[in-house]
Amino acid sequence: MRSFENTLPNQDITDTNRIEDNKYTNQIEDNKEVVNSKEFLPKPVYFIESTNDSTVLVGIGVTIERSNINDRNVSKIRWYDTSHERAMTASETKQKDDLFAFKRVEQEGSGTYYFTPMNLDIYNKKVKRRLVGGYDFTSNEQLTEAFLSTLEDFHDLLQGGGDALALQFTL
Repeated sequence: MRSFENTLPNQDITDTNRIEDNKYTNQIEDNKEVVNSKEFLPKPVYFIESTNDSTVLVGIGVTIERSNINDRNVSKIRWYDTSHERAMTASETKQKDDLFAFKRVEQEGSGTYYFTPMNLDIYNKKVKRRLVGGYDFTSNEQLTEAFLSTLEDFHDLLQGGGDALALQFTL
């Protein structure tokens, strides 16, 4: 497992959530949260690893909401994992190109999470064996489309229809 400080060896890492250089700082009124920005990670599907959370595997539509709470800069990281939405609060984030990492706040269990764009090689080596329906794909596009289709299945299930999700993972 990578260390947070060395998330991307031999590359400059942009530390995007430090108080001293955070460009998203805003005023807090009456100790309320002020959301200053929301952004999507550049790729639609990510492989997720964590130092102490074995329940993470796939992140679809990952967003980062940067906020200021009581003069503390925090980020809420959200994604869909083929069966439900996940949301975690980060005390620190790092991003370089398509790679992303964050430290989860201690109040939520801490840990470090690493996001790497999903591709066939990663899927076949690290993801496929953990899926209930570990399908074979012939291209990165086909792989991405399959994961994105779980979003449609999820919305169908919420509305009372649809079949079981095709790419749920097992622990």
